[in-house]
Amino acid sequence: MNQLWGYLIVEELIRNGVDYFVISPGSRSTPLTVAIAQNQRANKIICLDERAAGFHAIGYARATGNPAVLICTSGTAAANYLPAVIEASIDNIPLIILSSDRPPELRQTGANQTINQVNLYGDYPNWQFDLPCPTAEINPNVVLTTIDLAVSKARQAPGGVVHLNCMFREPFGSTDVPEEIPASLGRWKDNRSPYTRYANKLTIPATDEIESLVETIASADKGILFVGQLKSPAEIQEVIKLAARLNWAVFADVQSGLRLRQDFPNLIHCFDRLLLTDIAVELEQVDTIVQIGTKIVSSQWFKWIEKHPPTNYMAIANNPDRYDPIHLVSLRIESDITYICDRLCQQLPQLSPSTWVQKLRSASDRIGVTAAKFLKTSKLTEPLIARTISELIPSQHGLWVSNSMPIRDLDMFGVGAATEDSQSLSLRVGANRGTSGIEGAIAAATGFAVGLQAPVTAIVGDLSSLHDLNSLALLRGNSQPVIVVIINNDGGGIFSFLPIAKSTQIFDTYFGTPHGLNFCHAAAMFELDYYHPQQRDDLIRDYQQALSARRSAIIEVTTDRAENLQLHQDLNLAVQQSSI
Repeated sequence: MNQLWGYLIVEELIRNGVDYFVISPGSRSTPLTVAIAQNQRANKIICLDERAAGFHAIGYARATGNPAVLICTSGTAAANYLPAVIEASIDNIPLIILSSDRPPELRQTGANQTINQVNLYGDYPNWQFDLPCPTAEINPNVVLTTIDLAVSKARQAPGGVVHLNCMFREPFGSTDVPEEIPASLGRWKDNRSPYTRYANKLTIPATDEIESLVETIASADKGILFVGQLKSPAEIQEVIKLAARLNWAVFADVQSGLRLRQDFPNLIHCFDRLLLTDIAVELEQVDTIVQIGTKIVSSQWFKWIEKHPPTNYMAIANNPDRYDPIHLVSLRIESDITYICDRLCQQLPQLSPSTWVQKLRSASDRIGVTAAKFLKTSKLTEPLIARTISELIPSQHGLWVSNSMPIRDLDMFGVGAATEDSQSLSLRVGANRGTSGIEGAIAAATGFAVGLQAPVTAIVGDLSSLHDLNSLALLRGNSQPVIVVIINNDGGGIFSFLPIAKSTQIFDTYFGTPHGLNFCHAAAMFELDYYHPQQRDDLIRDYQQALSARRSAIIEVTTDRAENLQLHQDLNLAVQQSSI
C-alpha cells in the first residue's frame, strides 16, 4: 500500500502539471522518492539540506509561477523548511511540501526521529492536511482528490504554501512499479488527466469598481504609475500597454521587470535619487498614484509619499492582503493584473504626453549621467558592481539579487543594456522580499535558473553567501549555470548606514561582524570557476569570460564597508547638486 500510494501521489501531481521534485534523502520518505525516481515524466533534483531545498523551490516557483514539490523524511528535516515556508507564504509563492512522518502510534512515545509534525508551520500554509497511513480500508480515490485540492490551493491566486504530512508504516515497499490499480480508479487509469480537475480561477473586480477607477484616472491632473513586483512576462507586457495609454510618469521597482529597460517611455529611471533633489518639489503636485504590484524596495519612496500624500492612492494586486506600510491607500483592488490592465486600456481614453513628465525624465537623465561619471572615476565599488552587471547581463538571462545592500544598489543604480536585444525582452529579476532575509540566496538563484531554463547571475553579499555556503553544491549539478557575484566587505555592510554605527565600542563586534574569510577555497572545494577582479575592467573581462564559459562560477569582489558608506554619502551629495 505504501508503494501504491507513493505512485498515486506522484502521478497525480504530474497530471496536474506539477512535475518538479526537490528531494532530500531519508528513509521514511522511501515510498515517495522511489515513485519519483521511477516516473519518467518527473523532473527531479537531490538537495542534501532541506533549508536550501526550500529556497531552491522558491526560486523555481518565482520563475515559473508553478509550485515545486519538496520531499523529506520525518523529524527536524521538515522543520528546516520553515524559513522558506514563511517567505513563500508572505509573498504568495506556490509551494507544495510532502513531509514524511511516523505513524500515529509512535507519536509521543519517545520513538526515534519522531516529532509533532501536525500544523508544523502554524498558520503560514494556505492549506495543510495530515494524510493517514496507507491502508486497504481507505479508498485510493482519497489520495487523488487530496492531491488535486493541494495543487489548487497552492497554485490558484493568490497562491501559497500547502503542507501534506504523509504518514508511512514499515515496511516501506520495494522498487517495483505497482501493477494493479484498484478497479475504483478505472477512469483515472485509462487516461492521463487529473482525477478531479479544478477550473482556473480569474480574480475579477466588480464592474462599478473598474468604472470608478477609470473615472478617477481620467480626471487626474498629474499622476504616477508605480510598478512594484510583477510575477510573469504576461503581467509585464500588459503593464507596458497601460503605461503607454496613460502617458503618466512611471516609477518602476527593480523587481517589476521594467526598471532595467532602456526602451520604456516615461520611465523615470532614477526616481529614488530624484526624491533627494530640488526637482522633487514637482512631485508635490501629484494628485493620483496607481500602484500595480507589491514589495517595493525604495525606502526613499515611502519617506517621500508619507510627507506628501496624494488625494488618490489606488493599489492593484492579485491578492487580498493589505500591503500599505504607511497607511495611505484610498482604494485597493484585488484583480488578476493582466485582466485589469487590459480593461483599463479598453476603457481609458488615450492620454496626452505631459511636459511635466518630460521635465521629470530630463532630471532623471541628468542624475543618471552624474552617477555614471561619479562611479566611473572611483575604483570597483558596490554601486559600480550593481551598475556594471546590469549593463552587461544578457536580457534572455535571469538576475537574482540578495537582500541588504545588493538589491538597494541595483534598484538605485542599475541601468540595463542599451542594445537591440533588450528592446523586446524584460530581464527577469528575482529576489526574496517577502521577509527580506539573507538566507537561501544562492539556493534560490539555482531554482530561478531551472525555472527560467536560462543562465542566472546572482549578486550576493558575503554574509548571505556564508549563510548559504552548502548551496554551492547545487551549482555543480544545476541544469543551468549560475554566476554568483559575491560582494565581500568583511561583514554586514548595511549596518554601517544605521545610527548604531556611531557606537564604535560595540558596533564592529556585534553588527559589523568581520569574519576575515574569502571564497577561493570554497570555489575549489565545489569545483567552481573562480575570479577575483580588482578593477572595473577586470570585472567586465571576468564576467564576460564566465558568461561565455557557460559554467557556474564565483566572482568575488572585495570592498570596504567604511569606504562604501562614504561613497554613498558623496554620491547622494553629487546627485543633489546635479539638479541645482
